[in-house]
Amino acid sequence: MRKLSILASLAAAAVIFTACGGGGGGGGYVPPPAPPPEPVYDVLYLDSDFGPVSGVSYDCTSASGWTDIDGSFLFLAGDVCTFNLAGFNGTIFDWDPLYISYADGSGVMDIPYECWSGTGGWTLIDGSFDYDVDDVCDFYF
Repeated sequence: MRKLSILASLAAAAVIFTACGGGGGGGGYVPPPAPPPEPVYDVLYLDSDFGPVSGVSYDCTSASGWTDIDGSFLFLAGDVCTFNLAGFNGTIFDWDPLYISYADGSGVMDIPYECWSGTGGWTLIDGSFDYDVDDVCDFYF
């Protein structure tokens, strides 16, 4: 009987130790997940009748900076971009038009915008928009 009891205890212990983890194969190196891909920014241009407008401060949801020598600025679809138009006369009282354009110079039509002065609407077929003297305008790309 005692042999049977010892044998039963050994069998129970074997079952318990087998069920508890020896877990073969684990413990190896698991590489970290790959970093997400870099976003692909859209590029548009701020232009005037005299050519590209560089050095204008802009602050988009995903990027910020100043327009480049070619007037370019970066953003992601869905961004709101704020442009500080200090130093510009405005298109309501004086003639100093600005345009949002593609690389080929054609205007970007129907971009909704609103300026802190109260002007706003959508860019016209040539990409132009109304703004006040030294205005700050938000564009909804």
